[in-house]
Amino acid sequence: MNHNTDVELGAAQLHRARELASQGQWGEAQPLCEAAARSAPDLPGVFEFLGDLQFRLELWEPAARSYLAAIARAPHNAVLFRKLGDLQRLCHDHEGAAESYRREAELAHAPLPAGGTDAAASYLELMKDCLTFLLWRASDGPLLELNARRPLVSFARMLRKIGLWRRTPPISVREFGMDWPAQALTMIGKKRLDNIQTCVERVLQDQIPGDLIEAGVWRGGATIFMRAILRAYGDAKRKVWVADSFRGLPRPDSDKYPVDRGYDLSMWRSLAVSAEEVRENFRRFDLLDHQVVFLEGWFADTLPVAPIDHLAVLRLDGDLYESTMDGLVHLYSKLSPGGFAIVDDYYSAPPCRQAVDDFRRANAIQEDIVRIDWSGAFWRKQ
Repeated sequence: MNHNTDVELGAAQLHRARELASQGQWGEAQPLCEAAARSAPDLPGVFEFLGDLQFRLELWEPAARSYLAAIARAPHNAVLFRKLGDLQRLCHDHEGAAESYRREAELAHAPLPAGGTDAAASYLELMKDCLTFLLWRASDGPLLELNARRPLVSFARMLRKIGLWRRTPPISVREFGMDWPAQALTMIGKKRLDNIQTCVERVLQDQIPGDLIEAGVWRGGATIFMRAILRAYGDAKRKVWVADSFRGLPRPDSDKYPVDRGYDLSMWRSLAVSAEEVRENFRRFDLLDHQVVFLEGWFADTLPVAPIDHLAVLRLDGDLYESTMDGLVHLYSKLSPGGFAIVDDYYSAPPCRQAVDDFRRANAIQEDIVRIDWSGAFWRKQ
């Protein structure tokens, strides 16, 4: 076989192993992952995942060898040293565990990649202020939409949603992402932008393999910021995937997903931002390039066939049960260990929260959910 064929075979074997593991079939996943490691030993994450499987199967020595192989290929990945330390401690190798934990701590506090300077930090703060319109003290005010597709149904709900529409709301409303802005390129506020920055910087620091994606982008602000972070730290390899229908939200399928009943956001024309408008928003910041990839269409159609190998940050902003579940089902298996899953509406949209809770329960996901603010939440995949 040639090299490309080996890599393709290894990627397919690893993907299938992850699918089996997500169903709790650790024993069946292990030989497939071993085959993937033989076919493509430099495939990102293959030895780490093999070590995770062997750890679950209590194959301590093979797990240690796998983690060491992973460390040899990614010596600056702090997560790998933590996993090795946990294994060593379990096997009563306390001296070895202490050394692994010491190395993890050193890497966790190591400087960020090239570009991690005061200038980069200032650039990213300026980006957040521009994207939220806070640089202009949120003077654009909230969006007032009077021509929704079903105005008689939506008028009262709209006034409740933007109850301060007759006057410019306090800056704090914008800062915490509590209005629908008239001109700002994001409605998630500064706290959730801070969370994106923290997660992306951490995966860069820990060398977690994979791209970045947001499913549900509106005017593109969060994905523009993701691309800005990569630019600030000189990362020229990772892609930012921009996934949206660019036609607004779908009408809820209340028969199939009863929990979505009463959460029909399809009526809002202001949520239907075209792909070309989002591209132009990237251009305004000189951030539209080959590292930005658009996935245009309903999640159920685009996400299953998206040519994404690995993700380091997965951000979902789909509001509904159906949209959120589509994102989790088709993308979570591609999220690398050490990567972050971020859900914009976990605390603010009950259908979204129900989808997350159902998916985590079905896939035995035990990582703690961390609150970002009144709306968003995230966890780090182990």
